[in-house]
Amino acid sequence: MKPIIFITVAAAAMILSCPAAAETLAKWVDPESDDTGDGDYTYPTNPVFEEGGQADLLAFSIEKEDGNLIFEFHLRNLVDPWGVGNRLTMVAVAIDTQEGGDEELRRNANVLLETPSEYQIFAAGETVQVIDENSEPVDVGASAATDIEGNTIRISVPIKELNGAASDWRFTPAVGLQDDYGAGGLGDFREVKAEAGEWRGGGGDDLAIDPNIYDIVVPAPRKVLGIFGSGAKTQEGILGAYSLERARMAELPALEIE
Repeated sequence: MKPIIFITVAAAAMILSCPAAAETLAKWVDPESDDTGDGDYTYPTNPVFEEGGQADLLAFSIEKEDGNLIFEFHLRNLVDPWGVGNRLTMVAVAIDTQEGGDEELRRNANVLLETPSEYQIFAAGETVQVIDENSEPVDVGASAATDIEGNTIRISVPIKELNGAASDWRFTPAVGLQDDYGAGGLGDFREVKAEAGEWRGGGGDDLAIDPNIYDIVVPAPRKVLGIFGSGAKTQEGILGAYSLERARMAELPALEIE
């Protein structure tokens, strides 16, 4: 009987040591080929952008695994033109955990946040940075992994380091193009001008108040008495709602885990 007991104990130890499977808290699907910002954004003219789709978000999901929050961005076309990991796409998610916070998405995004954030996470390739409500970098043990073939960017952040439970937080994802200024670091969102250039997108405005964001997730209209309300917003309407006269940037809506 001893060999049988040994096998049973070993098997139990293996089961206890296996990490828990990831739990999907929420997933949003985004239309394909809507990487046009306010409706007419175009990619830079350099050949590395020729295929397009580098900022086309197809799905955004939030998972929970081993005490970590995992944000997965599924894009249409991640590419690695220089063989150094994806350096064309930049993703961000702002996290609203409590009252107050930063009202603007940073790193040259040129957009406001409907719900101010306590944390903002930016990633390009394997490089990730988290900043707090004062735009100061904070070390929370975040990591990023890019799967070029699978067209996904996954960001992992320990929940305990963000001081909360995540269930009642609000999240604002955004996707654009990365500009590392040739330094190879995280960089910023690449600028969108009125006319596209070799390294600048087109369809925006030259006064630097237009969003440098190509794609977002538009939340479903809120339900009233079990019925969806009217006045549904569109991505074009949201990203096109900046005002030169009022010097007011466009405002991104937040997502909630239901």
